[in-house]
Amino acid sequence: MKLPSLQQLYRGFLTVIKRFPLQFIFAVAATVCWCYYIRVSDYRYHSDQNENLKDHLIKAIAILNLALTLVLALDLISERNQYPLIKKWLFRLGGVLICTLLYFGLDPSNYSADLYRIFLFAFAFHLLVAFAPFIGHEKMNGFWQFNKALFLRFLTSALYSAVLYAGLAIALVAINGLFNVDIKWQTYMTLFAIISAGFSPTFFLAGIPTDYKLLEEDQSYPKGLKIFAQFVLIPLVTIYLAILLVYELKIAVQWQLPKGLVSSLILGYSVFGILSLLLVYPVKETAGNSWIKLFSRFFYVMMIPLVVLLLLAVWKRVGHYGITESRYILTALALWLTGITIYFLFSKKQNIKVIPVSLCIISLLATYGPQSAFSVSKFSQLSRLKRIMNSKKKEDAKERPAVIRYLVYTHGLKTLQPFTKKNLSKIEDKIDTSNAYRYSMKEEKVDTALAIFKVKDDKIYDDGTSITLQNDENQVLSVKGYDYLVAIDQYPNESVIRLNGTDLKIEKSNLTASLSINNQPALHIDFKVLFDQAVKAYQKGELKAAGKKQEYFYPAKLMSVSKSIKGYQYTITVTSLQSTYYEDNHDNYFWNEAKTYLLIKKL
Repeated sequence: MKLPSLQQLYRGFLTVIKRFPLQFIFAVAATVCWCYYIRVSDYRYHSDQNENLKDHLIKAIAILNLALTLVLALDLISERNQYPLIKKWLFRLGGVLICTLLYFGLDPSNYSADLYRIFLFAFAFHLLVAFAPFIGHEKMNGFWQFNKALFLRFLTSALYSAVLYAGLAIALVAINGLFNVDIKWQTYMTLFAIISAGFSPTFFLAGIPTDYKLLEEDQSYPKGLKIFAQFVLIPLVTIYLAILLVYELKIAVQWQLPKGLVSSLILGYSVFGILSLLLVYPVKETAGNSWIKLFSRFFYVMMIPLVVLLLLAVWKRVGHYGITESRYILTALALWLTGITIYFLFSKKQNIKVIPVSLCIISLLATYGPQSAFSVSKFSQLSRLKRIMNSKKKEDAKERPAVIRYLVYTHGLKTLQPFTKKNLSKIEDKIDTSNAYRYSMKEEKVDTALAIFKVKDDKIYDDGTSITLQNDENQVLSVKGYDYLVAIDQYPNESVIRLNGTDLKIEKSNLTASLSINNQPALHIDFKVLFDQAVKAYQKGELKAAGKKQEYFYPAKLMSVSKSIKGYQYTITVTSLQSTYYEDNHDNYFWNEAKTYLLIKKL
C-alpha cells in the first residue's frame, strides 16, 4: 500500500470541498462540537447549565453524522443522474431540512426511544449511501465495485487515522516528559476528536469514486479480499454453524425452547456469512471457484433450520414479556432473514442490491408511524401493564415495576396517562424544569409513577439501617491506671512506634485493628464480627438505647481486648462504632467509623 504524499492529500482536500461542501462543513461542525464537549466535561466547569449543554452537544454530533451520510447519498444520486446544479442543491437542502427537524424533534437524553431512532436513522442512511447511485441502474458489477471502493477506503482512512493519532499522541507524551509541559487529558481527547470527526471523514470522502461507467467496466478483484473471505470469514461461519447445529440437535433431543443467546449466534452467523458471499460475489462464477458457488447455495440451505430456531427464540421472549424496541428489531431481523433466505434460494436473478435496500427500508419503517418499533412496543407494553395491573397473581405483581420503569424511561411519564386522571404531562414538565441531572430526573419520574399507581419497586436500593454502638463504660475514655495512650484512629494503615526499646506495630483497616510487638502478633479486634454480634442483639431488642436516635450501649468487655506481655498490659478499646446493616445481608461490604485506642500500663 503506497502512502499518499502531502500534495495528494492537499488535492484530495480541495476536491472534497468542491465536490462535497456541505459534508465538509458537517465534519468541521461535528469536530467543533466534540472539542467543546471535551472542554465543558472538565470538572472545573461543572454546573447544571453545562449538563444541559453537554446533552445538546452530543445530540448535535449525532445529527451532524446523520446529515453527512444523508446529504452524501443525495449528492451521489445527483451525480449519477447528472442533475442540474439547482436540483442538486434542492436535494441537499431537503436533506438538511430533514436533519434539522430530527434535531428539534428528538430528545435522546430524556427518552430512550429517541436514542433508538438515531441509531436506526444512522444505519439506514449509511446503507442508502451504498446503493444510492445505483437506484434505477441494474448492472451488478458497478454496484459491487463501488462498494468495494467504499469498503477499502473506509479501512484505509481508519488505518491512517489510527497511525496519525498514535504518532501525535506519542509526540505529546515526549514533550510532556522532556520539557515538563503539563499536557492534560483534554488535549489527547481533543486530538482524537479532530482526527476522528475531521480528518477521517474528509479523507474518506476524497476517495469516493466519480466515474460510474468505469466501475461498470472494471473487472479487477483484489486478491486480499478473496483470501480474507476464504481463510477468515468462511471458517468463522463454519464454526458458528457447527455450534448452532449441535445446539439445535440438543433442543430436538431434550424438546425444550431455545435460550436467548442463540439469537445473537444466529445473527452473527448470518452477518459473517452474507458478508463473505458479498466479498466473493464477482468471482463465484469464474473458473476454479466452484467452491464459492457451492458455499453460496449451502449457506442459504443451512439458514432454513437456523431461521426456524431464531423465530422460536424470538417467540419465546415476545410471548412472555411483550415487545420492546430491541425485541422489535430482533423480530424484524428474523423476518428479514427469512425473506432473504427464500429469495436467494429460489430467485434466478440473485440481485445483491436487495440486501442493503431491504435493510434500509426496514430501518426507516421502524422509526416513525403506527408500524414503527416505538408505536408497536408502546402498545404492547401498555397492554401488558393493563393486564398485570388487573391481575392478582404474585408473578404479575412482581413485573409491574419493570414495565412502568421501561415505559417511563423509553416513552416518558405521560405515556401512562390512560391509567390515571392526574395530568401526567404537567407533572413531567415540572420534573423536567426542577432537575438538571438526567438520571435523577428519570428516577424521579419513575418514583412518581410508582407512587401514583401504588406499586412497590422490589429493586429499590436498600439503604440499610445505621447503628452506633457506644461502649457502656468508656464513652469518655478513662485513662486512670494506664501510663500511655495511643489513638489508633490516627493510623489508617500501619505505624511503628518505639516504647522503652520495644517496637509496637499498630495496624488498622476497615475491618480490623491489631497490635504486633517486636513483629509478633499480640492483640487483634475484628470490627465486623463485633458489629454482626451487636446486630443480632439489636434484632432481638436486647440493646439499651443511649439517648440519640439509633445509638445503643454495648458491653465494654465485648468492645475491648487485653493482654499482658513482658511487664506491660496492652489493651485495645473501642469507645464508639458506627456502621450500617442491611436486610439483604451485604456480606461483601462493610463500612465503619470506629473510635479506637491503645492503652498501655506498666505492671
